[in-house]
Amino acid sequence: MSAQTAKWDGRTDGLPWMHRSLVWMLRYIPIGVFYAIMDVVILFYIIFARSYSRAIYHYFRRIHSKGRFSSAVHTYRLFRQFGQVVIDRFAVYAGRHFELEIDGNELVMEAMKKPESCIMLSSHVGNYEMAGYALHPTKPMYAIMYGGEKAYVMEQRKREFERNGIHIIIPDDGFDYIYTLHEILESGSMLTLSADRNFGSPKTVRAEVLGREANLPRGPFSIAAMYEQTVLCVFVMKEKRRKYHIYVRELKGSDASSYARDFAKELTDVVSMYPDQWYNFYEFWQ
Repeated sequence: MSAQTAKWDGRTDGLPWMHRSLVWMLRYIPIGVFYAIMDVVILFYIIFARSYSRAIYHYFRRIHSKGRFSSAVHTYRLFRQFGQVVIDRFAVYAGRHFELEIDGNELVMEAMKKPESCIMLSSHVGNYEMAGYALHPTKPMYAIMYGGEKAYVMEQRKREFERNGIHIIIPDDGFDYIYTLHEILESGSMLTLSADRNFGSPKTVRAEVLGREANLPRGPFSIAAMYEQTVLCVFVMKEKRRKYHIYVRELKGSDASSYARDFAKELTDVVSMYPDQWYNFYEFWQ
């Protein structure tokens, strides 16, 4: 498959006043109204954000072997679902609550009881941010997050996470944060980080995702192998208008490659159940 042709910057669209207005309106207007508006708006987004929609169309056409018409329909459904996920995030900022069913919660509880650290790996499927509102850690938890997000969104996310005792760390351009990660894992705390995007790093590891070889970032899996702590992967998938299903799985490995293969298998399993919640808007497979 061709090299990456679209660069997804990972930021929420809109200006700060738009974000604040949306949060204010979500306090008083039913969330279904915003879903209905999104159903129409997303059509224009698909048309004008051609590089993103093309990557998703290829995802259905080549990876799921859908026909042309079916791939187009699924592309719309995926963008529609993603729009709802974004609205749900702002709904949380507005004080709304969602039903969260956790499959594998005992793995998290067991990890929290251990004196050793725990690494939790996430990916850009579903709505991982919801896990920060469902998990209530009994020991310090730190989340490594992309720092290019809009300031208002980061402020709200940080506020909601800190209510649950989760601290956000934004990596800088240097290596200082590496020492921070070391201190976190040596202290017996919990660390969560994304394991499916490279963010420009040339250090990757190959693994089979949905039947095709893909490049995954080596860093998270190298950290998992280096510290030999409990390693979990967490996926938060939207099931109904006000319900999410959280899947927690434990990974076993001896080196970066084996952890990557195990993670890729779990990622494949969950995306096979929720194919319309794959939110990597670029040519993921090369």
